[in-house]
Amino acid sequence: MKRIKIATWLLATGMLLGAGCSRERNGQVLFQTDFSEADDLARTWHWEGQGRVALENGKLALQEDNGDGVVLWIRQDFPADMQLQFDLSFNTNLGIGVFFIAAKGTGGEDILTDQPERDGKYNLYTHGKINCYGFSLHRFFPGGRNNPGSNIRKNSGFHLVNHAETDPLPEANRTCRVKIEKTGGRLRLWVDESLVHDWEDDGTHGEILADGKIGFRIRGYQSCIMYLDNVLVTAL
Repeated sequence: MKRIKIATWLLATGMLLGAGCSRERNGQVLFQTDFSEADDLARTWHWEGQGRVALENGKLALQEDNGDGVVLWIRQDFPADMQLQFDLSFNTNLGIGVFFIAAKGTGGEDILTDQPERDGKYNLYTHGKINCYGFSLHRFFPGGRNNPGSNIRKNSGFHLVNHAETDPLPEANRTCRVKIEKTGGRLRLWVDESLVHDWEDDGTHGEILADGKIGFRIRGYQSCIMYLDNVLVTAL
């Protein structure tokens, strides 16, 4: 039976790991879901902002309703070296998608359990108490004007660290496969196997970010819906 699932891992009895050694194996599945069952949504995901998060035709639909945006976090943490894949589509050209990785409090705290609740406003994720890397795709203003290209920003601070032309996902109602890899400070993003970003964090805007949470954000006109499906996170 298909279901939302969080992979668990155990250390083999008697294994001795040195300081700084990863407990994950290359290719190990850390998280996987095809959104076939609704029962585990509340347990697996944390929702911030005003809007709608629902299952539609086997996909997860995110929609905001007050102009501030909606952010959906996977509750578990992920290691510093990992690969995130997911199917992505939008029903209109009236919004923007942003995807956060390595998200952790600026003091190292858990952003879901050790910080005040957030209401979806973007500045809380870019200039607030969260360190993370953010990738933007399908960059349309609420009125429908395209802001071509795709960005990587390093937060907190909203530092633009890499920009790619042109918009890798300009069409509405088209599903693409997004892949994001983080190995140390190297970040890469592909859309349908086409490399969009390849950037190395040299520490210019603060220390290189390591482990943390993964989040998905939609902001735009109220009718703009972002659809996610087949989310897969593996260790690198």
